[in-house]
Amino acid sequence: MFAKQMVQSSVREMGESKLLNLDNNLRVKKFIEVVRVQPHFHAIIDLYTGSSLGFEILSRGAFPFETPEKMFEEARRLGATWELEKACRVAALKKIASLPEEIKSLSYFINVSPDAFADPRFIERFTQARLQEYGIDRSQIVIEITEKTTFPDYGNFEKLKSHYTEQDFKIALDDFGSGYSGLITLIASTPHYIKLDMAIVRDVHKHEYKQKLVRAMSSFASSVNTRLIAEGVESFAELEVLVKFGVRYVQGFLFGKPKDEPYTLTDDLKKSIAALVKKYDQTKADIDEQIKSLVIRPMTIEENTTNCQQLSEIFQKTPYLQHVVIQNAEKIIGLITRQHFFYETGGAFGYQLHQKKPVESICKKHPLVVEDKISIMRLAKLAMARFQEDLYDPVLVVDCENKFVGSVTMKQVITKSAELEVRYAMNANPLTSLPGNEVIRHWIHEALQWPEYSIIYADLDHFKGYNDSYGFLMGDELLRLTAKVLSQWRETLPDARIGHIGGDDFVIVCRGVITENSLDICCKTYDSEKLGLFKAIDIKRGFMEVNDRQGYPIKTPLVTMSMAVITSNNVWHEPHPALFSEVAASLKKKVKQMTNETGKSGFMFERRLHPKETK
Repeated sequence: MFAKQMVQSSVREMGESKLLNLDNNLRVKKFIEVVRVQPHFHAIIDLYTGSSLGFEILSRGAFPFETPEKMFEEARRLGATWELEKACRVAALKKIASLPEEIKSLSYFINVSPDAFADPRFIERFTQARLQEYGIDRSQIVIEITEKTTFPDYGNFEKLKSHYTEQDFKIALDDFGSGYSGLITLIASTPHYIKLDMAIVRDVHKHEYKQKLVRAMSSFASSVNTRLIAEGVESFAELEVLVKFGVRYVQGFLFGKPKDEPYTLTDDLKKSIAALVKKYDQTKADIDEQIKSLVIRPMTIEENTTNCQQLSEIFQKTPYLQHVVIQNAEKIIGLITRQHFFYETGGAFGYQLHQKKPVESICKKHPLVVEDKISIMRLAKLAMARFQEDLYDPVLVVDCENKFVGSVTMKQVITKSAELEVRYAMNANPLTSLPGNEVIRHWIHEALQWPEYSIIYADLDHFKGYNDSYGFLMGDELLRLTAKVLSQWRETLPDARIGHIGGDDFVIVCRGVITENSLDICCKTYDSEKLGLFKAIDIKRGFMEVNDRQGYPIKTPLVTMSMAVITSNNVWHEPHPALFSEVAASLKKKVKQMTNETGKSGFMFERRLHPKETK
């Protein structure tokens, strides 16, 4: 370490002694040459798809300026901050231009300081025309405003922001919640993206105050059509809290460190993310339908076959035609809606400028594309998370081989999702909000297709006595507690789901054959948690005093939970789902006898039947 510091010091001294002999411009130029800016890519992950929304472009330099802090510290000393920022942007654009087309089409976040953003040189040079020289479309670039300095004039900043958004650039506010990135900056910038500072994300699972802030920011971002990106995610514990509170976009070392080339997530990481998202989006998805039932084949245009004048004539002759899809064989190139087309070709010179150009020159190159297996409710979330200008565009649908299948309009999506919401509301238990009979039947049908499964029927013993002794309001609290304990236990099981049939009856369906140890943990947890809803005297003596119909007091044991367990190892061949409840009812009688004797919650497996005996 000491030797490295000595080398750094000598290099700096040598560099400084040479630079001092040059005039300021030459010193700055020499400094930029010495730094040799190298762009690095840090992925921004869309948790709903498991893919990259895009990359933030970070800058690294040559020794002794390996980090941005060292680079910009020296730049400020030399008065070369503008020149260094420019070098970083140019290096980033050159690198993006060299990428393969499928990667090049993603979004790229380029850091710009408030000073540079307001500099006339930036306004003059950072334009669509300049980006076209690199073969980059303005819609791919997100100007990420850093928080290192404050904005000298918020009124002017709002005008600058409008100047760029009118040209279809996107704006991101970096490190929100730290430095100068506060509420006033947020209001002035009205950004397309808010990047939540890593200090808020760090250990968010350990701090209730942080969790409430994340929940509030997620809700705020959704209400103003802004995308919230949580920075600095390093653990699955942090990620789970973010998913739970509706954060869709994340960035951090958990998904990979900055690299000199774009990168993708590993398959294992994608599976882990998908399982986590499914865990918090499972309930409604269980009564959902796949989007393929709504797909309609729209008009398609092959790339390089039609110009804007010809498409204008097509739109005029077919007033019902609202959109066309541009494709190359089966690959989607872009989308053109009627509204977007006439907006682009309108105005005093719009038509003359575009009429002879191919239609793909003005198409939307990044429409929302989904696989035909996606659920309608999931699609509704994805579609409504788009920016305002794209909000009501149709969604394009592909099959598992990424071949174009057709499109779905937002009217179809909204109508169908509203219908499913009503179905869910009618089916869910009003007390616990857990799914009811219709969804549970669906789960059991699905479980019968699995190689191994477990179905657990759970209900409460002496629940009527508890209601009589403590009242119905406390009885409701006990049911909510039961739902809470079972829901938390469900999280430890593979692909597990919990439903509330009604009253004090619950059902859990999970993949695989459940273990006795897992069931035992659940029962002990319940017996511990329930004590908070009993009087100390009842806990001490081990029973409640309840009056019978004649008004005489009788001793009633404390409430316990009985669990009847049916697995794929102990069930008949190709059973009808309705028969499970009959078997469970018989089995629960035996479990209740056991819990009455022990005074503790318990379980029992169905062992009377076996597939080999009935084939």
